[in-house]
This record gives sequence, C-alpha cells and structure tokens, in this order.
Amino acid sequence: MNDLHHLTSDAFSGRGSYQRGSAMASQLLVEEFEALGFRVIRQKVRGKHAENIIAIKPGDEDAVIVSAHHDHLGIRQGKLYRGADDNASGVAVLLAIARSRALRNYKHTVLFVSFGAEEDGLVGSGVYVKDPYWPLKRTKAVINFDMVGRNFFEAGADHEATVAVVGLEGIHAARSMAQGAAKDAGLNMIAVPARLLELFGLHDRTDDWWFRRQNIPSIHFSTGLHRDYHQETDTVEKIVPQQLSRITRMAAAMLDGLAGAARKP
Repeated sequence: MNDLHHLTSDAFSGRGSYQRGSAMASQLLVEEFEALGFRVIRQKVRGKHAENIIAIKPGDEDAVIVSAHHDHLGIRQGKLYRGADDNASGVAVLLAIARSRALRNYKHTVLFVSFGAEEDGLVGSGVYVKDPYWPLKRTKAVINFDMVGRNFFEAGADHEATVAVVGLEGIHAARSMAQGAAKDAGLNMIAVPARLLELFGLHDRTDDWWFRRQNIPSIHFSTGLHRDYHQETDTVEKIVPQQLSRITRMAAAMLDGLAGAARKP
C-alpha cells in the first residue's frame, strides 16, 4: 500500500506513458530493485520518458519473467488520472514478490520486468519482445499483473477473494499448481483459457499478449474491469489491500514452482 500511495501521489502526475511521471516511476523501480541487490537494465522505449526496467536474479540459461506495466494516462486536458488499479496495483505486487524472493535461490534466472508505454498500445512489451534482454527461446514462462487491486468483476459479480488467471493451459501442470497456490492464499481462482479472450476480442489488451504470440507460455492475473477504469476515480482508497496480499502470495508460490529450486552443489 505504501507503493500504491507513492505511485498515485501528485508528484507522479498519473505516470503518463510519455510524461515525466512515467520516468519518475521508472527511477523508483530502479532504486527499489537495486536496493534488493539485483542488476538492473533500462531499455529505451519509443518516445520521451518511456522505458522498460529489467531486474535480473541470476540462475541458469532458462528464464521466468514476472511483469507489470508502470505507466498510466497521466494528465489529459487538465485532468489527473492516478491509475491506482491500472496499474499501480500490478507494480505493487511485482515489487512485493521481488522483495519476498530476493534472497531465494532458483534454478532458472528470474527477470522482474516493468514495462513502459503500455497505455499507448503495449509499446514497451512489444519493444522487449523485438529486442529481448533474455533469448525468447530460453524464456520458459511469463507471469503478468494488470489491474489486481479490486474485488473481482466489481461492476457485476463483485466477488471478494477472487482472481482471474489467464493462460494456465499453456504450461504443463500449471492448473494444479495454481489451484494449490490459490487455496493456500485464500483465493478463489477463475481459470480463463487464453482462447476465450480471443473469441471476445480481448486477447491483445495486456502485455502478456506479445509473449503469447511468440508461443511463450504466459499467465496473466487480473481482478477485472470496473466503473473507474481509465477514469479520474481510479484512486487508492478503492483498492482492496487483502486482494493484493492474496494475489502476491499466490503468484509468488507459482514463481517458486516455475523457476524451480536451485540445484545443490
């Protein structure tokens, strides 16, 4: 929640994709990742102030990516769009997992990636896929977060302790792994096949889409749309802290499974 309050404060001005607030969010991420002991790469994205931030936790030649996007709409026509759920919530979960796993040893390399310019058409993740820091053929899985801070499908079902997880069908045994992790975290998981999003024309709305196009298994976490989506009213007091906590615990457990235990010497 401290991260959310910080990212949605007046100083960050809504983190507009090509506005100064986005650069401030990038710098915050660099400082947080470096404080955890990770090596950090800044990847330039098209346009001023937009960049991807990549933090590396070394392992073997295979990698698992944990990602979110840090930009939002910023200031438009004099109005401030703070983007608490979209996507300060995802960044908060990304940072929480990085902190909780900073000292854990994994078999595979783990990349914590925060994408820029998502709101301009998934630009940052598209740049990464075209010029990947880690070879795509050695990228075993992607775990992505976008809008994970509210009750599930708040405008309709409004379920507490519920999260949608897209793309589990792309990874062997991922569904059973996710079900166990969700139960331990106190979450009701709704598994959504990626193909279903294609049928509804929603498959290209989040950064994991670029990786799925490259046949990289990609898992996406979301608590769904709500009335405050892309509105000035997407503010921090509407975030449900328990959702962030549960989703962090579930996703961290899935990272443990996907990245594997370090080999004993």
